[in-house]
Amino acid sequence: METKRLILAVVLAVAVLLVYQYFFMPKPAAAPGAAPQAASPRNDGAVSPRNDGAGVAQPASAATKADQPVGAQAAPDIGSILVQEETPSEPGAEALPAIEESLSAQGEQTVTVDGPLYTAVFTNRGAGLSSFVLKRYKDDAGKPMDLVSRRARETGFYPFYFLGSGEALAALNKAFFVSPAAPIVTMAGPGRTEVVFEYADAALNLKAVKKFSFTPGSYVIGLAFEVFKDGRPLADLPVAFGPDLENNDSRDRAMMMNLKIAAWRNEKLESLEFARQKTQPQAGQAVEKAAGEIGSGFHWAAYETTYFAAVFRSAPRNRSTVSWQVLHQPQPQAKDKALLYSYLVVSDPTAVFIGPKDEKVLAGAETEFSELNRIIEYGWFGSIAKIMLKGINAVHGLIPNYGWALIIFTLLLKLLLFPLTYSSSVSMAKMQNLQPKIKAIQKKYKNTKDMEQRKLMNQEMMALYKQEKVNPAGGCLPLLLQLPLLWGIFRLLAVSINVRHEPWLLWISDLSKKDPYYVLPILMGVTQLIQQRMTPSGGDSMQRKLMYILPFVMVIMFASFPSGLNLYWCVSNVLQIGQQYLINEKIHKQKKEEDHEFKALKRKKGAKEK
Repeated sequence: METKRLILAVVLAVAVLLVYQYFFMPKPAAAPGAAPQAASPRNDGAVSPRNDGAGVAQPASAATKADQPVGAQAAPDIGSILVQEETPSEPGAEALPAIEESLSAQGEQTVTVDGPLYTAVFTNRGAGLSSFVLKRYKDDAGKPMDLVSRRARETGFYPFYFLGSGEALAALNKAFFVSPAAPIVTMAGPGRTEVVFEYADAALNLKAVKKFSFTPGSYVIGLAFEVFKDGRPLADLPVAFGPDLENNDSRDRAMMMNLKIAAWRNEKLESLEFARQKTQPQAGQAVEKAAGEIGSGFHWAAYETTYFAAVFRSAPRNRSTVSWQVLHQPQPQAKDKALLYSYLVVSDPTAVFIGPKDEKVLAGAETEFSELNRIIEYGWFGSIAKIMLKGINAVHGLIPNYGWALIIFTLLLKLLLFPLTYSSSVSMAKMQNLQPKIKAIQKKYKNTKDMEQRKLMNQEMMALYKQEKVNPAGGCLPLLLQLPLLWGIFRLLAVSINVRHEPWLLWISDLSKKDPYYVLPILMGVTQLIQQRMTPSGGDSMQRKLMYILPFVMVIMFASFPSGLNLYWCVSNVLQIGQQYLINEKIHKQKKEEDHEFKALKRKKGAKEK
C-alpha cells in the first residue's frame, strides 16, 4: 500500500508540473535590441515599431533609439496586409443621393471621455480608441492601467478601426473625422453620454458615422457604425481590436498574459491562443501571416488576457462573424524571435465591454452579455474554485488583507476537512502498527506466484484488517478527495483578479505573483518535510527515502507559482503538523496502554501456570 501511495504522489507531482509547464510557464522573451525602434506616426497611419523587449506572446515595453539593430525592418503596414474587402448591402436597397460636400477635420484631434471607472481617449484619425485607462487598476509598475497597448500607437492601427484594404475602409482608417463633442466629455448623472464621429468624401462618394455611447458606472460601451459607399450601406463591417491588450511588462507572474479569443455560443465556449497559431510567409513582404474564422452566430466574442478583456456583442440578427488575424515580423538579427501583431475582428458589433475580469463586474454586464463570467477560466473544478473565491471574499470583507483572509480561510477549510484528514492519518498510523503482522503473513506465503497461496495470503490479510478495524484504502482516498480543492485554489489564485496586486506583509506585495525571494516555497518544503517525518510510514527504507525527496521536488515546482498558493500550502502544512502531533500522541498512548494490558495478561497467565 505504501508503494502505491509513493507512486500516486510522484505521478500527481509530475502531472501538475507538466500541466503547469505546458499551459502556464512563460515562454522565453526576446533579448533587448531584437526588435525595431519606434518612429513618429506618419500621416498615412503607418509607423515603425520600437524595441519592445518581448517574445512572441508578450506585450511591448519601452526602449531607446540606441537599441535599434542594424538593418531593422519597419513595421508592417497593417492596412495593406490584412485584406478584408467591403461587402455591399442588398442590391434591392435604394441608393442615397451622391455626397455633394466633403466633411473632414484639418488635422488630428482627440476627444476624452472621463467617467468614474475609466478615461477613454479617441483620436479623430479613423475614429479609433487611442487610450483606455482604468481608474481602479494599476499595472505591475504601479502606473495607471491602459488597456490600449502601446503597440497600437507604434503601428498606427487603433482599436475600432476597420480591418480592411478595400478602397473605402482603407481610406476611413486614415481619414480625419469630425466630432461635435467637446475635447473633454465628462459623464454625469444616470443618463447615457454619446460621442459621434462623422466623415464624408465627395470624390469617393464615401460617408461614415461612428457612434459611441457611455453609461457612468458601467464598462459597457454602445457601438453603432455605418459606412455608405456610392449611396449604399456596406454590410458586415469588420471592426478590429488590437494589437495586444494592456501594457504590462512584468516577468514575475506565474501566469502568462497570453492573448486569447473566446467566443460564446449555445452553452459552448470556443477559444484559441494567438501565440499558438502558425503563420505563413507572404510573398514580397517582410511578415508572416496567420488568419482564420471562428464562425458566426456567437452571442459575444472576447479579446482577453488573464485579468482583462474586450468583449464584443454580436448584431441582433446574430449573424456577426468572428475572425482573427496574426502577423509575425521576423527579426534577422535574433534567431527564432519575431514581433507579434494580433487582432480580433467582429463584423457589425453593437456593444463592447472593456474592463476587468471580475466576477461582480461581469455579473453586472450579463443583461447585455449573457454568461459573460464564462471568460474566467477556472479549469476542471471551476465550481469548486468559485465557491472558494466566495469564501475568501467573505473573510476578506471582515479582514481587509487578502493574505490574512487566505490564512483564516485555510484554517476554516482545514476544520471542514478535519474528519477526512483525521481518518486518513489514523488509518496510516494503524497500518504502520500492523506492518510486523503483515510482513509475517507475507513471509508465511513466500510463493506469491502460486495463485492458491496468493489467495490464502489475501484472505488472511483481509481478516487481519477486519479484526483490527483498518481500511487499507483509508489513507489514500481522503487525500484523493482533497485534490479538487487543491486544484481549485491553484486556479483561483492564478486567474482571479481579486488577488492581483493584493499584498500580505513585508516582501509579499502581490499574492498573484511568485515570491521574489522564494521564502514561502522554501518554508512550504520545510514544513512538508517535517510533516513527512511525522506521518507514519511503512515500507522499506528506500521507499521512505524516496518519499523524503518529494518535498524538495515540490519546492522546485512551486518556486514560480503564485505566492498566495505557497502561503496556502505552507499554512495547511503547519496545521497538518499540529494535527499529526495530536494523532501521534493519541496512537502512542493507545499502543502504550495496549502493551501494558498485554504485559499484565502475560504476567497473570504466568502466575497461573506456576
